Amino acid sequence: MNKIGIGIGLTAISIGLALMVSGQRMCRTSCWVDDVFKLLLPKDYEFLAGGMPSLLIGIAIVAHAIWKRPKP
Repeated sequence: MNKIGIGIGLTAISIGLALMVSGQRMCRTSCWVDDVFKLLLPKDYEFLAGGMPSLLIGIAIVAHAIWKRPKP
C-alpha cells in the first residue's frame, strides 16, 4: 500500500503542477474550489489557483504514505 499511496500522491502532484504551469482551472466554469484558492492567493499568483488543490492533496497523500510506512 505504501508504494501505491506514493504513486497516487505523485500523480496528483504532477496534475496540480501541470494545471499551475498552464494556468488552467479545476473546473470549466468557476467553482468554489478555484474561488477559494483564488481569494487566498495574491493577485500576481491567481493563475496558480487551479492546481493548488490537487498539489496540496498529493503532498498530503505522499506525506501520509511515508508517515505510515512499516517500521523495520
